[in-house]
Amino acid sequence: MQPYQHILLATDLGKNCKHTARQALSLAEKLSAKLSIVHVVEPIPSYAMGYIGAADIENQIINDAKNKLSELGEELEVPLADLWIEKGPAKHEIVHLAKKQKVDLIIVGSHPHHGLGNLLGSTADGVMHHAECAVLAVRG
Repeated sequence: MQPYQHILLATDLGKNCKHTARQALSLAEKLSAKLSIVHVVEPIPSYAMGYIGAADIENQIINDAKNKLSELGEELEVPLADLWIEKGPAKHEIVHLAKKQKVDLIIVGSHPHHGLGNLLGSTADGVMHHAECAVLAVRG
């Protein structure tokens, strides 16, 4: 088996994202692999877009995400060209970007949930079931 050459870190930019990011960076360095990072902004539901300011809120969320992603990319020394902000359902956007960028490993953070149906979280679970490449879930 050929080692992974392109790793995509899917991050929620939450408080535990740096742990997962360090794990992804460490693995990429050990394998001499390219590391890219994606954050997906879930769209505000269409029924809420009619409210005054909803579009402004969504734009602010995207701008905040860009700033946080840039900071994370700088900390990990990931070039701007390999940082991605996508908008849509997270599991679909992550899988789509991975296929488009010819990623061979997706790393997602998983959060502890209770109950058998929530072992990984819906995004991590969705990515694992739909990705055409390997997926590594890192517990936060």
